[in-house]
Amino acid sequence: MKRHRRRGCDDLAQLARSVLKGKERLHEAVGRAAGGLFGLLGRPRIERVFAQELARRIPLPIDAKLSAAARGLQIAGIYICIVGNRDLADCACLRDVLKVEGKERLQRLIQGAMGDWEGLPRRMRDAVTESRESGSGEVRDP
Repeated sequence: MKRHRRRGCDDLAQLARSVLKGKERLHEAVGRAAGGLFGLLGRPRIERVFAQELARRIPLPIDAKLSAAARGLQIAGIYICIVGNRDLADCACLRDVLKVEGKERLQRLIQGAMGDWEGLPRRMRDAVTESRESGSGEVRDP
């Protein structure tokens, strides 16, 4: 069994940053593809640049899920720092969220996460009960 390193949330913060950076790269790729398509169609440079910027800024269906995953990692990291009695000034996840979201948004995120976590034991019990009743023995995602 691996020993837990006393580094707080550094790994979670880095993973969340990677998820958000991947989202940015996806948008850049979509923008380049749109600009390239306009280039293949022989459109003037101004139209290609406009199409590239427009396509880069259009929300993608996966955006909300990637953002939620990154924020969930950050909130979990903040929780780790709090439970580990770590100085919150050294909490990488807290710094990242505050930098992007601000203090008021952070408070709402933590309250929402706490509500989700409070309901988790009940959802897990319900999933186990459903599994037993169906006879599958397989616990489904709550």
